[in-house]
Amino acid sequence: MRRGWIGLLLLLTACSEPQPEGELLYVAPYTSACIGAGPMDCMRVRHSETENYQLFYNTIEGFQFEQGFRYTLRVAVSEVENPPADGSALRYRLLEVLNREAVGP
Repeated sequence: MRRGWIGLLLLLTACSEPQPEGELLYVAPYTSACIGAGPMDCMRVRHSETENYQLFYNTIEGFQFEQGFRYTLRVAVSEVENPPADGSALRYRLLEVLNREAVGP
C-alpha cells in the first residue's frame, strides 16, 4: 500500500510542475508559392514531427525566416478580436527559437 501512495505522490508532483508557455511549431526550410489576399510565399509548418507540412498564411511576430534552415519554435497563439475579412483570426508571437538547423540544397 505504501508503494502505491509514493507512486501517486510522484505522479501528482510531476503534473503540478509548470508547463512551458506556448505551442511548438516546426518550420520547413523553404517556402512555397501560395495565394492569400494575393500571390505570396508561405512558410510551411507542422505542429508535430509526424505531421505533414501545411501552408502557413500568417506571420509570426518577432520571427525572421531564413531560407535553408529548419526551425523548431515555441510560439504564443492568441485570438484576434474583430479580424479583417481577409486576415487570420489567430495571432502568432515568437517566444523562443528552440532549434535552427541548416539544410543542404
